[in-house]
Amino acid sequence: MGGELSNTEYSLASHNLGDALGNIFRTAIRLNFPVAMWQLPLTDEIKLIVDLSGKSRKVKPVIEELSEGFIIAPFYSNDEKSSEFLSADLEFSNKDHQLKVNPVFKDSWTTELFFQGLGFNEKKGQDFKPYHLPDKRKHTAEFKKEDYLDLVRKGMDEILKGTFKKVVLSKTKHIQLLDSFNPVSTFLKLTASYPSAFINLCSLPGKGTWLGATPELLVSQDTNGLFKTVSLAGTQIAVEGSNPLEIGWTQKEIEEQAMVGRSIIDCFKKIRLREFEEDGPKTSKAANLYHLKSEYTVDTKAVNFPQLASVMLELLHPTAAVCGMPFESSMEFILKKENYDREFYSGFLGPVNLNGESQIFVNLRCMQLLQQKAILYAGGGVTENSDPVKEWQETELKCNTLLDIIN
Repeated sequence: MGGELSNTEYSLASHNLGDALGNIFRTAIRLNFPVAMWQLPLTDEIKLIVDLSGKSRKVKPVIEELSEGFIIAPFYSNDEKSSEFLSADLEFSNKDHQLKVNPVFKDSWTTELFFQGLGFNEKKGQDFKPYHLPDKRKHTAEFKKEDYLDLVRKGMDEILKGTFKKVVLSKTKHIQLLDSFNPVSTFLKLTASYPSAFINLCSLPGKGTWLGATPELLVSQDTNGLFKTVSLAGTQIAVEGSNPLEIGWTQKEIEEQAMVGRSIIDCFKKIRLREFEEDGPKTSKAANLYHLKSEYTVDTKAVNFPQLASVMLELLHPTAAVCGMPFESSMEFILKKENYDREFYSGFLGPVNLNGESQIFVNLRCMQLLQQKAILYAGGGVTENSDPVKEWQETELKCNTLLDIIN
């Protein structure tokens, strides 16, 4: 099971994928380093990075100013530097099973310490909590059904008053974790079950550990300068054997998706960008659910706008799909009435500047890992045509994306 060390990489070719990922992940946790792993939608490559600084760094999410790494940001913050950034000091891919060292850390004592830790893990096994726990001790209580129904009714009342057109209201669900729960094994199960989602596992000292399978791209920009974002709204359970082309959508769901799309186009208008392509809406399967989805594409080289991803990231987040419309009034209602801190749920996360590409997603279908339990998060878009009971049922379906894998 031993790995072979060169000046810039550590071979884990003799390990199976689960053992390789688990060994690196546990070593990062043991040494109190930030660590993240992910698989992009419709790909078969799993990547993992470790930040050898020993702490994540708060940054303003300007992609052009960041090195290679991984970013994760909360749903809401008054601080423009609220995003947490992990530098790709160590990088692993299942394509070659090599743990590669950033040349800056080639002769660093932290690198040597990490490689020594890998050997320790292989010999000694696991005798500690295999993921970072958050510093804070108190967490929001689980939402009861009637509490959520009441919250939705209050949102609908405000819509009728003209306060806003749509508001996205969320809840939490608590589950007990088995003693045998393994975050890396669960991550791999998610990659196998939901190939069209962005599967991610991110663990930060002091901030805790988040695991998810999100369907919603926020912004991406590839090496050719092609920018993409999507509008995603409306939810139906994906029944096995059903044909996406035959799925029917209610007026409420169609209008909700249209609102999200209009919010994206409004952002383009703010920066006087007219040269974009819109594809959709179409029915799209994400994990165990169907959604309505439209995709927007811009050739940033053709319009001479290389910083578009950063500009749109600032304009879009939080999107109408996780907050509402108009932004100010719906956000004010959420902060006053939800009565809990969403933290990283409905924020954004993803790799930046790796091989010249960045892919950042809205953090949906996620959970936070605690000592002996996990907190799941889910929400739904409330409009004047909403049915509170159906909104509750939608949040339960969204929680099942993870529950179906854990149970």
